[in-house]
Amino acid sequence: MRVFANDEIANSLLLLPKAPSFTNLEDYKNYLISNLPYNSEETRRRRANYIVDRFYSTGKFKSPLTLFLSHEPQDNALKPIVFYHILKSEPIAIKVAEELVYPLLPIGRTNRDQVKDFVLKYLPEASDSSLKNMLRAIFYSYNLLGIGNVAGETIRFQLRPGEFEPFLYVFTSEFSEPGIYTFDQLYQGPLHRWLLWDREWLRRQLYNLRDLGIISKISEIDNVKQFTVSLDQTAALQEYFSKSKDKALFLREKPEDFSDTQQESAES
Repeated sequence: MRVFANDEIANSLLLLPKAPSFTNLEDYKNYLISNLPYNSEETRRRRANYIVDRFYSTGKFKSPLTLFLSHEPQDNALKPIVFYHILKSEPIAIKVAEELVYPLLPIGRTNRDQVKDFVLKYLPEASDSSLKNMLRAIFYSYNLLGIGNVAGETIRFQLRPGEFEPFLYVFTSEFSEPGIYTFDQLYQGPLHRWLLWDREWLRRQLYNLRDLGIISKISEIDNVKQFTVSLDQTAALQEYFSKSKDKALFLREKPEDFSDTQQESAES
């Protein structure tokens, strides 16, 4: 567990889309050092490291994220992906999402004092300055990235539908290899518990993935609820983007689009 004090959200949203313009990670990092809005070069280098470590933790620049960014996602599509990567790299933020925010969904809110007390359970030796910065980073993460809504000392949140493209990226990050997975794995993972995407909306997106050929089979018969992923993450993103410019591509979004879902599941 470590202090999460420098969110860099605004700069990540602004500068991540520039990544595909570069051929390697070192060049992109140098771009960040030159363009981050801080007077001190030392600060720019440190903050550039935060961004690179969060979004390119494997050290590989030719990655699914760079592929996704090369297709110029809208800001609303990028925000859930930034939130996902921040949590993947910041253990205390995962704890807040899974052990504080998610259990409070029936109430739909938490406040600064609750978040402070929660963080101190895991980081009791944190200085007042570090604690202040962590609270700011956590509140910014939820508010600026649209996962919650901050009003004064309170974060409000609820389950909600998402958008397909960020769902596709996060889904293929979590289920990155071909194989058989259960609905429980989907519902107990980041797509539902961190990003707060509604379970029924998530279930519908599985059928969009099947229509795209990314999922080959969905079973919702009796007690067996599972799906078969047929492509790895890179192949899945390439498959989607190869079709997304085709106006004939149909994404099921409304309940009426799924009127035949149960019958299709049984037949497949």
